[in-house]
Amino acid sequence: MTKHPFRPAASLRAIALAAGLAALGAGSAACAEEVADASADEDGLTLKTGDIEFNLGGRLHLDASVFEHGLTDGSDADVRRARLEFSAKFGDVVTVRVDREFAQADGWRNLWLAVEPVEGLEIKGGNMIVPFSMEDMQSSNTMPLAERSLANSFSPGFGLGGSVKYAGESFTIAGGYFTDALDDEVGQSRVRGDGYVLRATFAPVRERDSFLHLGAAYEHRSFNAAEPPRFTAISASSLAPNLASTGALAGARTLDAYNAEFAYSRGGLQVQAQYIAATIDRVAAPGLDFNGWYVGAGWLVTGERYGYSRASGVPSGARIGKKGGAVELNARYSRADLDDPALDRGTATILTAGATWYITRNIRVLANYAHTRTAGSALVPDASGNLGLVRFQLAF
Repeated sequence: MTKHPFRPAASLRAIALAAGLAALGAGSAACAEEVADASADEDGLTLKTGDIEFNLGGRLHLDASVFEHGLTDGSDADVRRARLEFSAKFGDVVTVRVDREFAQADGWRNLWLAVEPVEGLEIKGGNMIVPFSMEDMQSSNTMPLAERSLANSFSPGFGLGGSVKYAGESFTIAGGYFTDALDDEVGQSRVRGDGYVLRATFAPVRERDSFLHLGAAYEHRSFNAAEPPRFTAISASSLAPNLASTGALAGARTLDAYNAEFAYSRGGLQVQAQYIAATIDRVAAPGLDFNGWYVGAGWLVTGERYGYSRASGVPSGARIGKKGGAVELNARYSRADLDDPALDRGTATILTAGATWYITRNIRVLANYAHTRTAGSALVPDASGNLGLVRFQLAF
């Protein structure tokens, strides 16, 4: 059995670095009060001078997990995310965003410039979340469970490129051209090849206490033979070993990925589902077909409502009042299928249940339990296991 030790030194270094940089930003904003309006709230430190607005914020996610799966068991505690986020707005037209991650898979995240020449139309360039997957585009600060689903194994994550998006009253349409991201993420390689993506959403119902969301997306990429793609199914905690992986897909030439998404909310209830399929064409080798999907539901026990972002075309999480105190229950079943006759890496499934306490609008505590299962791999025997996780989360 493999034991995964607690790594307090790495955790404390990430916390200290994030806290120190935040304090530096606070000092800079304080010095600027003589010439501009400065404020600090749950949205971070804000400095306004004329039509220019600067904001310094971040997120800190602290995880502790106990897990066992097959012959592997252990416990661990670490910083899942320690991120500083800087943005600048120049009137209503230009926005600049710079995010740096200091915890697991450290590196650049958002690093882009966006222009909105007319209302609803956005032109953006830089390192950004590729507009392909509803779940991938939801913030890690508001997603219902500690980790995204197994379907996210096939999402592009971040990419370096450019996009154009138009958001109407009840729809969005976005497209862009992207290459590899600047840095890896947990469970997602930065290597995604070069190509384009298209995504469209429709929200026929969008009221104060309810919404209905439908969406679809398509992605096409081509690969450099020296940098083949790979797909990894991470567990319900990033601290636990991965459940399955394809390894580097040598000879991969092109990828075509398809995404279908659905979300519905009424009152304090919300359901969300998504399906992603990926087809990889290879040189001198059979093609590969993989897919992943999930179905999840949430209930805000204390009576709050779920929000929806018209501009992005995604559910935006629980709408929490300034006093906080909300309680949310969530459940989700997800599956990743890496089982192909030409490359048999099996299937992975996770059934997750979670409870979240929103202490304030920007502080929450999550407790998740997950039952994991892998089967059908040519490399490892079938296995099942259990995982528990607690997260303290601060968004500022």
